[in-house]
Amino acid sequence: MIRKQLYIDGELNTRLKRLSTSSGESEALHVRAALRAYLDARLPASPDDPLDRLVGLVSDPAGPDDVAAEHDHYLYGG
Repeated sequence: MIRKQLYIDGELNTRLKRLSTSSGESEALHVRAALRAYLDARLPASPDDPLDRLVGLVSDPAGPDDVAAEHDHYLYGG
């Protein structure tokens, strides 16, 4: 798992704590479930899409400057 940190308002915090206490499940579990549902509704996962492999490939935010010419290399190796 990857650690993320976020800010929520007081009302969300109270409701999340109440849900966690009543369900006996962790707040983190509920946050992950809510985030997964939110993302699935807006951005369906497509594990077979080779473009998904590009996300996070380069640590430099500017990225490589030869992607247009070398896109096959970055997508498929070679």
